[in-house]
Amino acid sequence: MDGQAARFLLIVRERVRLGSEDAYDDNERQIAAACTALKCPHAYLALTTVTEPTDVWWLNAFASVEERHSVEASYAGNGPLMAAIAPLAARKHTFRESIASTMTEFRRDLSASALRVAGTRFVAVTTGFEGQAAVGSVYQAADGSRFTFAVAQKADAAYDLGARMGTSARILRVRPEWSVPDQAWIAADPGFWMP
Repeated sequence: MDGQAARFLLIVRERVRLGSEDAYDDNERQIAAACTALKCPHAYLALTTVTEPTDVWWLNAFASVEERHSVEASYAGNGPLMAAIAPLAARKHTFRESIASTMTEFRRDLSASALRVAGTRFVAVTTGFEGQAAVGSVYQAADGSRFTFAVAQKADAAYDLGARMGTSARILRVRPEWSVPDQAWIAADPGFWMP
């Protein structure tokens, strides 16, 4: 998600069950700790809405379909990691109302910029089926639905971007404690990523 735009972006969205926020947080911290300790094969980014209801967005970027398959195989081949995270992943069913997973492809022709995570703390995002991005990066699913992301380091800048994107824009904040960061993200903002 830095340097050249990732060609594919797997977007997973979860709605946290009201009253389960603390349990969800604890569970995600355990998953991230296991992933860090047991050599998770791929960086991923966790974000949450800044207003209720609490939605969690997970972003996984891939340069190619082959890279995605390679990452899936690396997860499957890491027995200790899978043993540690499988029960934690199963627990999430009790903490969430819904989950949606969407594989998308970068639309350079509709995008104003590439999606960059290094230095990012907030993201303005819109979803829909049409329109060209005045700001941000557009990723499109096979069904034609589009996700437009615009990144910012500060909340007020994210709200400004969201206002430019339209009334349907939502503001998300990066959750470093739930993410498995790429080294470039850490290097760009070590005070944010390192505990």
